[in-house]
Amino acid sequence: MRARTGLALALLLACCLVPLRAAAGTGRYPIVLLHGWAGSASSWAPMIAKLRAQGLPVLDFDRSTAGTQALSYRPSRGEHIPAIARQVQDKIQAALVADGYPPTQHVDIVAHSMGGLVARFLIEHPGADVDRFDSTGWHGDGTADIRTDWAARVDDLVMLGTPNHGTWEGWVPGTLGGFGVWNASGGDLRPGSVFLTKMGYAEKPGESYTAIGGDPSYGQFLRYDFTGDGVKHGFDGVVPAESPYVTGASFDLVASNHGELLTQDAPLDLVIQALGYRSTQTGGGTSRLAGTARVRLEYARIVRDHDPGTTDENRFEVWVDKDGGNDGYALVSTLAYDRDAPFTQSWGNSGPLSAGISLPGTSGVVDVKLVAYESDPSGRDAVATAYFTNLTLSDDRDGQDYYLRSVPDASGGTDSFRISLNGVTSHPAGG
Repeated sequence: MRARTGLALALLLACCLVPLRAAAGTGRYPIVLLHGWAGSASSWAPMIAKLRAQGLPVLDFDRSTAGTQALSYRPSRGEHIPAIARQVQDKIQAALVADGYPPTQHVDIVAHSMGGLVARFLIEHPGADVDRFDSTGWHGDGTADIRTDWAARVDDLVMLGTPNHGTWEGWVPGTLGGFGVWNASGGDLRPGSVFLTKMGYAEKPGESYTAIGGDPSYGQFLRYDFTGDGVKHGFDGVVPAESPYVTGASFDLVASNHGELLTQDAPLDLVIQALGYRSTQTGGGTSRLAGTARVRLEYARIVRDHDPGTTDENRFEVWVDKDGGNDGYALVSTLAYDRDAPFTQSWGNSGPLSAGISLPGTSGVVDVKLVAYESDPSGRDAVATAYFTNLTLSDDRDGQDYYLRSVPDASGGTDSFRISLNGVTSHPAGG
C-alpha cells in the first residue's frame, strides 16, 4: 500500500456523503461517474473539467444541458442499494444509447463513496432480483432485475472513499432516520449491516478494482486497519481511510478529505493512472492534441441496398471538428468502396485513411462525423450518418483503441461503423 500525506468531523450525513483495478484494462471506454449517498451529479464538475482537458471520454447523462453531465440518481421510495443499482443500470444503458453506443458497450466506472458499492453490486450480482429487502438481504418477484453482463463490460472500477467496510455515520439514517428516502441506503453503510455482510470484503474472482482512501492529517483521531497489515490510518471526515479497501484490490491513500477526493490533483492522478493513462494534470490540465491526424475506416456494416438494380458505389464523407464540442465540422475527404449492399466489411488496421487533418493544439479531443451514401448514376442516396465524439486515442495498436457506432439506416434497420484516429494520442506509449 502506498500511503500519501491533505473538516471537522461531519455529523450530518446529508452533507457528508454527498460530495479497482490493480492492472488497468487495455481498452479505452466511456467513463461513468457515479456519485455517493444523497449526492448529485454536480459534485463531479471539477473532475469532469480535468478529465475532458486531458481528452478522456466522460459519458454525458444529460444531453439537453451544455457541457458533460455525470449520472444522477435518487431513491424514489426509500430503496436499499440493490434497488438503486437497478436504477443506475437503466440510466447507464439509456445514456449509452443516446450517445450512439451499442447497449453492450464496455465502460469504465469512477465512483465516489456509496457509488462504489452500487457499481460493485452490478458487477458482483448478475441476475439479482431486487424488488424488496429484509433482514436476510434482497429478494424479488422471480424476475431478474440486474443484467448479467456487467462483470464483462466494466473494464476498470475506481472507488474513491467507498465505505466497503462501512462507516459508523451510517448508524444515523439506518437507526434514527431523518433523511427521508435516503434512510435505507444510508443504513446499508453501517459497519456490519446486512448489505455489507452479504456483499463481502473482497473482489469478485476475475475482477480487479482500484480503491482510493482519504487520509488527511487532521483525521487521525479515529484510526482503523482494514487492510490487515497492522498499520492503522485515519478518517476522511465521513469514511475511514482504509474502508475503501477490499481484498485483492489495488489500494492508495491520499491526504484528501471526503469531498476533496473529487477535486484535488493527487486522487485525480491516481484515477487517470488506474484507467490506463499517464496523467498530465496540473490544475486544469494541459493535454492538447496537435500534429497531423488521419481517420481510418476500419469496419462498415450496411443492411440495405439503397439503389437496387445498380452496382452500389458507397461513399463515406469524413467531417472533422478539430477542437471538439460537436459544433464545427469541416469536410476532410471522401472514402470510396464499391460493393452491393447489404454487406459487412472489416478492414481493421488496413482500412482506408482520410486526408491529413492539421490539429491546432487547442483541445484534448477531436470529433468526427461519418456520412455514408450511395453515389450512383441516379444520384446520391442517403445511407446513414454516425457521430464519433471525444476522440483521442491513436493507431489501433492493441485492437481496442477504436470507436464503434451503430446508427439507423435510412431505409430501415441499423448500420454500424468503426473508425480509429491515427497520428496523435494521449495514451501512454505502447499502451
